[in-house]
Amino acid sequence: MKLKFNGFLLLLVILVAQITFAQERAVSGTVSDNAGLPLPGVSVLVKGTKTGTQTDFDGKYSIKASSSQVLIFTYIGMKTQEIVAGSSSVNVKLASGAVELEGIVVTALGIKREKKSLGYASQEIKGADLTSGAGSSNFLNELSGKSAGVNIRKNTNFGGSTNVVSRGVKNLTGDNQMLIVIDGMPINNTNTNSSAGSQTAGARNTYDYGNNAMDINPDDIESLNILKGAAAAALYGWQAGNGVIMITTKKGKSKKGMGVTISSELTVGTVDKSTFPDYQNKYGQGYGPTYDSAGNPKGIPVGPTGAFFTIDSNGQQVATTVDDASYGVAFDPNLSVFQWNAYTTFSDNYGKKTPWQAAKNGPITFFNTAQTLSNSVSIEDGTDKTNFVLNFNNFKETGILPNSELKKNTFSAKINHKFTDKLSTSVFANYTAQNTVGRNTTGYGGDNVAGLFRQWWGTNVDIQEQKTVFDRSGGQNISWNMGAPATGNTNPKYWDNPYFTRFKNFQSDERNRFIGYVQLDYKLNDWLSASGKVSTDSYSELREERKAAGSLNSTFGINRLAVPSGYQRYNGMFSEQNYQATLTFKKNITEQISLSGLAGLNSLRTRRTSILASTEGGLIIPEIYALSNSVAAVPFPIEREENSGVNSAFASTSFGFKDFLFLDGTIRNDAFSTLPKGNNAVNTFSASASYVFTEHVRQDWLSFGKLRASYAENPQGNIDLYALQSVFTKFNPFGANQLYSRPDVGANSELRPVKTATKEIGLEMQFLKKRVGFDVSVYKSLSSDQIFPVDYSTATGYSKKYINAGSVENKGIEVQFNASPIKTADFQWDIFVNWSKNKNTVVALAPGIETLTLGTFQGGVGIIATKGHPYGDIIGKDYTYSADGQRITSNGSYVMTTTTNNVIGNVTPDWIGGLRNKFTYKQLSLGFLLDMQKGGDIFSLDQYYGQDSGLYKSTAGINELGNPVRNTIANGGGVILPGVNANGTPNTTRTTRPEVAGSIYGYEKNPQKAFVYDAGFLKLREVNITYSFPTNIVSQINLTDLRLSIVGSNLWTISKNLPDADPESGITSGNLSAGYSGGSLPSTRNIGFNLTLKF
Repeated sequence: MKLKFNGFLLLLVILVAQITFAQERAVSGTVSDNAGLPLPGVSVLVKGTKTGTQTDFDGKYSIKASSSQVLIFTYIGMKTQEIVAGSSSVNVKLASGAVELEGIVVTALGIKREKKSLGYASQEIKGADLTSGAGSSNFLNELSGKSAGVNIRKNTNFGGSTNVVSRGVKNLTGDNQMLIVIDGMPINNTNTNSSAGSQTAGARNTYDYGNNAMDINPDDIESLNILKGAAAAALYGWQAGNGVIMITTKKGKSKKGMGVTISSELTVGTVDKSTFPDYQNKYGQGYGPTYDSAGNPKGIPVGPTGAFFTIDSNGQQVATTVDDASYGVAFDPNLSVFQWNAYTTFSDNYGKKTPWQAAKNGPITFFNTAQTLSNSVSIEDGTDKTNFVLNFNNFKETGILPNSELKKNTFSAKINHKFTDKLSTSVFANYTAQNTVGRNTTGYGGDNVAGLFRQWWGTNVDIQEQKTVFDRSGGQNISWNMGAPATGNTNPKYWDNPYFTRFKNFQSDERNRFIGYVQLDYKLNDWLSASGKVSTDSYSELREERKAAGSLNSTFGINRLAVPSGYQRYNGMFSEQNYQATLTFKKNITEQISLSGLAGLNSLRTRRTSILASTEGGLIIPEIYALSNSVAAVPFPIEREENSGVNSAFASTSFGFKDFLFLDGTIRNDAFSTLPKGNNAVNTFSASASYVFTEHVRQDWLSFGKLRASYAENPQGNIDLYALQSVFTKFNPFGANQLYSRPDVGANSELRPVKTATKEIGLEMQFLKKRVGFDVSVYKSLSSDQIFPVDYSTATGYSKKYINAGSVENKGIEVQFNASPIKTADFQWDIFVNWSKNKNTVVALAPGIETLTLGTFQGGVGIIATKGHPYGDIIGKDYTYSADGQRITSNGSYVMTTTTNNVIGNVTPDWIGGLRNKFTYKQLSLGFLLDMQKGGDIFSLDQYYGQDSGLYKSTAGINELGNPVRNTIANGGGVILPGVNANGTPNTTRTTRPEVAGSIYGYEKNPQKAFVYDAGFLKLREVNITYSFPTNIVSQINLTDLRLSIVGSNLWTISKNLPDADPESGITSGNLSAGYSGGSLPSTRNIGFNLTLKF
């Protein structure tokens, strides 16, 4: 019996062993990325057990598991996958780029944290989303419509600047731009305008030289994290009061063999005709009927408008060339007259009459097809100890203006090395060399050809004939706008030949920039580590402006005197060194309590130097552009040197309880060398909390839920050195006496930085296994101690003095929404929505002051801050109104206010938003982005002048009698303007344009209010189609990835209210970039083709 039992037991053991062996067999395979490239170091774990392994250098693994068990594959930068071990061979392809350490985001100082632990708003944008539109020279332009609460203010200037403002204007007179940080290192992002310095708009004949963010290559960017709240950016103290754009650069990945990526993109851009004037084609050059003092017409009236031709000595009719308007005689192709081209031997029409008709080639044909070519090469490699990535990008852009070109070469390298298990280093270097020729002039002036075409032009002038005579003459200034050609004066009266302006009066500039850092990290123990970082950001600039001999006399040079020719050059240098040491700890106090934080010191040293010099009185030898070629003595150059330093100490701590409750605190002290001792330090502090309520409220439909709240106080940037200390300007001596001038505004060494206190609450929720989610933030901030000049006793030698006073409030709501309505094995549809509304209020200014002038502009308008109003009231003349709100007329024309400080608009939009859709089917993806703005106002200088000069169709319509409005009243012309007389009776008096000083449409008979428009818009901002070729195809040609993309940007302005211009077309960036449009380039519709190959 015992023997039988033992035999049975032995049989049972053998059977169990056989079953166990059958269940726990070896499972092996290869893990690769989407491109089929093997992934080493992938974690492979049997779910529910401690059994695990990693893939080798070839991406291969082997592990024991039963057929019913689940294998979990995890790798940094890839989506985690769970696969049933149903066979002995399981090959896995991990999706790349979807989430890096899912739920992990990069915060201030480059610290990675779980998103659920943050008590403030942040929004991540992947680097791939920055290159989803057609190529741009400034990556900031690619943020439009992609982040809630972030207003991207760009313009149409060639190589122009972009302003990025988060949660409204906080600083009335200072910088409101977000800080840009690369891998934890703040970098300079100055905006500059040629004559008036940083962040200025409205000056005549100036240039927008862009902002320094243009030096960042978007191909280097792995991701952006936008820290909008003050609490989020508190660790950066005074630099980050306006929020932070955290850039994480790409790094090399461990893989088998070196990886090489080659990318090439060609983009072409054509003028969006909706952003350029649509001329009337019924009337030609002339100011209209004009009369002498005796009331006799100055010429022979032709037709029912009363406009005229003059008669030369031979009795021949001559069209005016002096008048830079189109209120002349009605076109009649059967009528031939002498025009401007009859007076130059370089025209085929020299000495000939030509038909009086609208030009075949209008100014829109002046613009070229823009082209952008971007070629990139990236090399990466890595092991378990070292990885690196090297990037080179060659970028070339030719603009729509003739003789405009921007070239940029960018080299970058990032190396990470692990010396030991405790000591590691990271090194980053970026060098950019940029050269630009032919930026467009901004503001109102003779060198702005776009302003010429928009405001003062003769519709009979063929622009291509202007090109012909310029070319044939060897580059002479033969203008359509001659002074008195019948008497031999063919010199320009008001405007140069546009081609002469572009090819002779051109500017050029170059910038060389280096950004880099070296970081050492040492792990002291399993919960404490130390880090040291040294970074630098430096660049040099050269800008040259030219005025060729033969140009119209106009203001130029340092002294802004009218000269016939000249040369100006600017040399600038910027250097900033940043030294930082940090101790970081992270420890679980108990199984339920975690504590982490850091403490550190930072030292920043900044130096700026510049010298501006110009000729005086013209050039001795034409086209020799050198200071030594000056006719008169060269004025004393304007030299500047600024040296400043900031020493800082900072600390933060984060407390976590049971993975659902998180508390954060941050403090920073910044001591400035520019402020007086004893009063030179400012403090930043923040506190935040987050509660993950889904740890307690568990529902199948609710995937995640979090409440958050924060409070912070931040100083708003450093103070301009010239507001702290007055400097004197030296002029040419008067005899033996040296002359110096002090500024009108006195400095104040006791100034304090603007201080902002911010409260924020938020709610984050995700539903249906994270297929649907939203993030809502509500905030309120108060920025006090504003810095601006006030009237001051002239006995001091100054008329004004800088003070601290006043406050600005911003409060608003931000909404982010995402959904994946369809998600199958082959097809996915993703939706992303951003929407935000900010209400800005100037709470107070200085005692007794109700308004503060922020800027004044051509056209008689200004932008001001008004107590109790949102930032950016537009002021000018208005209509006068009856008690019931109707416009008052007198003798048929509107009665304008005599005052010029009437509020006629406001630049602040009601809300901004973006809608992005992405469709993916197998290897094919399609995405598009809608960008929108509701409200805000903008004044159009183009309409202000262009309607007065008779360019626009609105000035050449048909009245209610069926007659041309330009006819004299005797010939049934004119209009009856809607409105009432002073006594309240309806206006019944017909009016027309009786003379040059009486346009019924333009500025002479209408207030500035008539030319203020709603700045809202809806645009198809981006479209992209990408096809990734299957792995089995690309592998046959020795590639690991092959992608072909068609990309587009600004393809369709679906809706706008500003006529004949882009509502985003400000003069430059900076605080005053919104609310004023004049002489801007038309925007372009861009489409590009991208080819990417990976080896």
